[in-house]
Amino acid sequence: MKNLSNKPKLPFVSVVIPTYNRGKPLCDTLNSLFVQDYKNYEIIVVDQSTKKFLEKEKFLKRNKKKLCYFFLRPPSTPKAKNFGIQQAKGGIILFCDDDILAKKDLISKHVVNFSDSLVGGVCGRVVTVGQKVKPKFKGVGKIAPWGSVAGGFSSKIRQEIDNVIGCNVSWRKEILEKINGFDEDFIGNALREESDLALRIRKQGWKIVFDPKAELTHVRAPTGGCRKNEGRIKWYHDFFHNETYFFLKHIRHYWFLVFWLIRWQYFIRCMFGFGREVSLKSLKTPWLGIHHGFQTYRRWQNEHRR
Repeated sequence: MKNLSNKPKLPFVSVVIPTYNRGKPLCDTLNSLFVQDYKNYEIIVVDQSTKKFLEKEKFLKRNKKKLCYFFLRPPSTPKAKNFGIQQAKGGIILFCDDDILAKKDLISKHVVNFSDSLVGGVCGRVVTVGQKVKPKFKGVGKIAPWGSVAGGFSSKIRQEIDNVIGCNVSWRKEILEKINGFDEDFIGNALREESDLALRIRKQGWKIVFDPKAELTHVRAPTGGCRKNEGRIKWYHDFFHNETYFFLKHIRHYWFLVFWLIRWQYFIRCMFGFGREVSLKSLKTPWLGIHHGFQTYRRWQNEHRR
């Protein structure tokens, strides 16, 4: 008869949740993570909120033994994630947004993929409320030579991918530490921080797999987080900055004009706002964002030449 005590120990997993100005959505997220069928894990909440939520404060106080809570300022998504990496005790780190509902086997479905020693990261399936589901999509997370980034994370087809979605992705902690975590020069909405991280990890020779069995629902709370309705012009400035910075770091520069021509609608949305007030500031924002993206890239280049 086999001695069950000799069963291999399950890897310890750290679930890191950065949160910003969300109350009930964060509570719902945590409730879905408290009831996981995987037992060897911790939950780390990195709060950067500027607003008070009484319901959230009461909830966190009631459940303080079930999680590790930290408050960190000033707000920055990549800084919050890097802080979470520093605090994490697990060899695997799972990042989730603060407005998701996890299936009970989310963690276990992530962990099983790491039995392959070549896998550095796992991205799970995301069904986003209000968005079309593409269960048969075969190009999940692919990045074209000219910099176009595919989504399709609601697919049900397992595949190897270039890019990830940040609300449902896990990594080996040793890799994150080796590449110094997330690039904190992705500002504001931090768009492309996860794409940048994924490409840097792939360049190290690791595989990133998309496993649709590791599934959650992205509620997409209307307020909090990085929603553009809480500062439209700043959101677009950060969008143009981050996209430019990402492109210059990873894509051949002769594609730059094509890269932005494909995104022409973002210029229109920012500058003219589809019925919102047009101003000198809205007209200047795309060009300022791109210019600042170039400046950030030059600084990054200089730092990496040393």
